[in-house]
Amino acid sequence: MSPRSAASPRRGAQTRALALAALIAVSGWWPARQAHAENGQASGRIASMPAFAVQIDPATVSARDFAEIRRLGFSHVRFGVRPGVVRGHLAPQRYAQVIAQARQAGLQMLVTLYGGRYIWGDQGEDGGSDASEASFAAFASQFMQRNAGPDLSYEIWNEPDNKTFLHPSVPVSRLLSTAGRICDTLAQAGTVPPPSVYLFGLARLPGPANPVAEQSLSRLLTDPRLGCMKGLSIHPYRATPETLLRDYRQLGGRIRNSPRPGAQLIVSEWGYASYLPVRSEAAQATLIARQVLAGVMAQVPMLGIYAWRDRGQARWDREANFGLLRNDGSEKPVIAMLRDLLGLLAGAQDAHWRQRQDSFVLSLRKDGAVHRIYWGPQGRALLREALAQAGPDGCKVRALGSAAGARPCAALQDGTVLADAGMLLASWPGGNAPP
Repeated sequence: MSPRSAASPRRGAQTRALALAALIAVSGWWPARQAHAENGQASGRIASMPAFAVQIDPATVSARDFAEIRRLGFSHVRFGVRPGVVRGHLAPQRYAQVIAQARQAGLQMLVTLYGGRYIWGDQGEDGGSDASEASFAAFASQFMQRNAGPDLSYEIWNEPDNKTFLHPSVPVSRLLSTAGRICDTLAQAGTVPPPSVYLFGLARLPGPANPVAEQSLSRLLTDPRLGCMKGLSIHPYRATPETLLRDYRQLGGRIRNSPRPGAQLIVSEWGYASYLPVRSEAAQATLIARQVLAGVMAQVPMLGIYAWRDRGQARWDREANFGLLRNDGSEKPVIAMLRDLLGLLAGAQDAHWRQRQDSFVLSLRKDGAVHRIYWGPQGRALLREALAQAGPDGCKVRALGSAAGARPCAALQDGTVLADAGMLLASWPGGNAPP
């Protein structure tokens, strides 16, 4: 066999692998065979909606931003505060201004008290020190005591399992000891009620492949010294949003069967970037909507979207394009999607969901009507099946996040109607929906 022909099968396999990777990056859907094996059939009721948060930059956020965030349907904003020895810190007066502006807009806050690799020394040769530990604990405790209030929650550190934020020589045991110091200080101060404090914002989920996260969860659930910590925060970035259900169910089971069954597991950061040539802004909108719905179905107490505004203008730079707004403040398609979705979820009643392989239906009652969101490769088929059971009378359907008006559901018999819609919203007035 010639070298050229010998290489052809490898190039073919590489081409197929790249095509599959592109499909997952753009759409977030795994192939149907794998999805069927992992997901199958499932359903569940939704007792309450998450608190929805969005990441802001405290250096640039404005009062107008806060007002728009609140109007969009968010209840929380997340931002970081750094001690003076850490690069990127702001003046204390600026942090106070941001807190005041958020309060003025009626928003609650999740404040990440960053340390970063620099608080332990730029090189960190000694793996951290008692002095550094005491310094960070004092900074965190003092900030929480100065900025007390039921509208403020705190997250200690950010992604300790990510070498970008923590020098590799600093062990996680040092950070856990620091968290214990913070609990001790808050107890001695007698702060009533104590603030809601969460550990870490883990970059990857606990498990054998992530010993830092695993140790963090285990210590949270067993160490009495960490008793002031309300729970653990995670950053579950992933190609397929709905796989959160599986992982959240597993971690939730571990917590419920632990000495601290009431510990919370919140999602403080998660998002999808719109960057070329991998993902369009329209694809970002659909993925973030699916992210929101995955959080709803998993019953996450808090779901934080990263981020409010793009960090730059280079369309090929992934890290610069996570925003819901472009860098110039103009709206991406995801804003219209979230305006629809968060508006629908607010105040919803009798919410439940159903899954068939890799497709989903979320149903709820609001304003005297039944609304259902259909998404996934079989979303249209699921809606058609529902209509076949009870007829399309009174049913209206439209693409979620679209400015176009609703159409009679009977129009779906024409395969070209809403053919490109990633998510369909069907509504039945008077609550007369099919079973």
